[in-house]
Amino acid sequence: MRILIISLLLLINLIFIFQAINEPLTISYLSLRIILAAFTFIITVYLLLLRTQKISTYLAILTLITSLIHIFIIAHSAYLYIY
Repeated sequence: MRILIISLLLLINLIFIFQAINEPLTISYLSLRIILAAFTFIITVYLLLLRTQKISTYLAILTLITSLIHIFIIAHSAYLYIY
């Protein structure tokens, strides 16, 4: 069940990252993107601390890196939009 949740969050983050890269300088769905990135970051850190299975740990690390990239893209697009 944890692997399914982490995989789903990873997939959703990747979709939003590709959408943000294809449409630069937009802040469309900004609140949804911020909530998703923060939720993914918090859930992934929690599941990473549980450390139940090796594949679950590796997938959690990958999802954590992806959520951090998503947060940086959100911050960069907001900075470019404001300034």
